[in-house]
Amino acid sequence: MNIIAETDRLIIRTWNPQADAEQAFYIYSDPEVTRFIITKVDSVESSQNLLKKWITKSQELNNGSGFWAILPKETEEIVGTIILIQLRDEDEQLTPNYEIGWHLKKSAWGKGYATEAAKAILDYGFKTLKLPVIYSIARSENTNSLRVIQRLGMTPVGRTTKYYKMELEMFKLANPM
Repeated sequence: MNIIAETDRLIIRTWNPQADAEQAFYIYSDPEVTRFIITKVDSVESSQNLLKKWITKSQELNNGSGFWAILPKETEEIVGTIILIQLRDEDEQLTPNYEIGWHLKKSAWGKGYATEAAKAILDYGFKTLKLPVIYSIARSENTNSLRVIQRLGMTPVGRTTKYYKMELEMFKLANPM
């Protein structure tokens, strides 16, 4: 497993489908966690397949983007996922725009993990991948994610229907380097 980033409290690393499937299932089988996202699983096997798909996608693109596990250093228990991926348009074609996002299990909500992990991955995206701008998109009723986006200092772009075949609030952060 590769460590992508570390913070004072967190390790952000690649997923291990074999070892992490059960923890991923716990996260992505919770309807409250998946309420605003497309990702859902119905078994440990389907979560293992999901993790394999994420890894394969990242390897095929080979551009440094990906879906990574978030683990607090004190427990090393997976609390969620942080993503930095190319957005796809309404025809599922890759765009030049990158999106940052996060999914955390309910017991990890309100602890600052999403903000902390996102800051580390924004830093990775700007310094390592040299991205000029990173976007975040969320449903207007997803108040938890919108609060994280605010804490990250992202600027509102407005509403868009270009991605995920739904209306979403879009935000951006320019590379400060």
